Amino acid sequence: AILRLQLGQLTRLNKGKLQSEKDDLKAKTKELGKLLEVDNAVYDVMIDEFREMMKKFGTERKSRIETEDDGELTDIDLVKNSRSVIVVTRGGYIKRMPLKTFESQGRGTRGKRGSSDGNDSADNEIAHCFTCNDHDTLLMVTQKGIAYGLRAYQVPIASRVAKGQPIPSVLPIQAADTVTSVLPVSEFLEDEYIVLATEQGWIKKTSLIAFENLSSRGLVIASLAENDRLNWCHHCRAGDDILIGSFMGSASRFKADSLRPTGRSSRGVISMKLRKGDSIAGMNVLSGEKEEFVLLITANGYGKRVATSEFKAKRRGGLGVIAIKFKEGLQNERLRCLDTVYDDDEIMVITEKGIMVRQQVSQIARQGRTATGVTIQKLDEGDRIASVSIVPKYEQSES
Repeated sequence: AILRLQLGQLTRLNKGKLQSEKDDLKAKTKELGKLLEVDNAVYDVMIDEFREMMKKFGTERKSRIETEDDGELTDIDLVKNSRSVIVVTRGGYIKRMPLKTFESQGRGTRGKRGSSDGNDSADNEIAHCFTCNDHDTLLMVTQKGIAYGLRAYQVPIASRVAKGQPIPSVLPIQAADTVTSVLPVSEFLEDEYIVLATEQGWIKKTSLIAFENLSSRGLVIASLAENDRLNWCHHCRAGDDILIGSFMGSASRFKADSLRPTGRSSRGVISMKLRKGDSIAGMNVLSGEKEEFVLLITANGYGKRVATSEFKAKRRGGLGVIAIKFKEGLQNERLRCLDTVYDDDEIMVITEKGIMVRQQVSQIARQGRTATGVTIQKLDEGDRIASVSIVPKYEQSES
């Protein structure tokens, strides 16, 4: 039937469709012309389109606009607050490693080395090792009583087997000075303190908040007598106890609350009375949160573990009690280690001739205060224990 229709008839069939399309184009032309002539019409179209976009793509803001400061960015604003491991060696080297470098491993695995392989050098003997956030402040205290403040992310990053950077290249420390303590601080709180102890038996407690503005230029935090050295610095809170011991085998425990908080420039008070020729061998803060032991090791290789409960808290300034009895007949016997440890710790014992022995704390005999201990390390003739270090957790289980 369509084939029999004439051309005019076919054209009339599409007339209605063509007229409708013409009317739509006229209306569109009028609308677009209005947009060119009337500003408010443009704004109305924009509002409608924005509303449609909001319905289709609208989500909560993932960023935040800060208006409290002046808008200036500092280095810390550009550094991610990741977890890191800080290592300081007795040879004066420091480095930072991402904590993810030491992923979790199963019990009994060999572990990973966290320092270079030069076991015959004091440069590689670990003196301080801890984990912290990269935004934390590191309080680095030297034996001359000077404290330096350094952000953790400012410590040069290095690989597990690298030695690290010399501390004088990171901080303006004098060549004759040595870093004896490093404390990570996440927040400076009024109810926390720093306890400082010297080789000659002086001790002081200073509020942690007094170190809030500490910078890398350094600040004197203790007045020291001639030939005295500031060797220990620990965190302390209300209710903690302080255990301090001497090279001649005595130890004293007293309440940290018995120390009156003093300023940075004070000398402090006497922690315990020292006999002629004696000096402090170690200072520890006891919190009692977990079962702790006092590890005692002598220069001739004898040692033991003693429960902290055997050291009763007494008044500060006394002669203390016997912490270990020395073997009869041994000349120049001295206490080389007085540290608080846990059963799952490992220690590294190093002799003056460079011999190193690593062993688990749980394998060291637990004895009373007056016991002489057991043989920790067999020594060659003329050799003596030089130092004892606690092995960092990530290097343990090396079997």
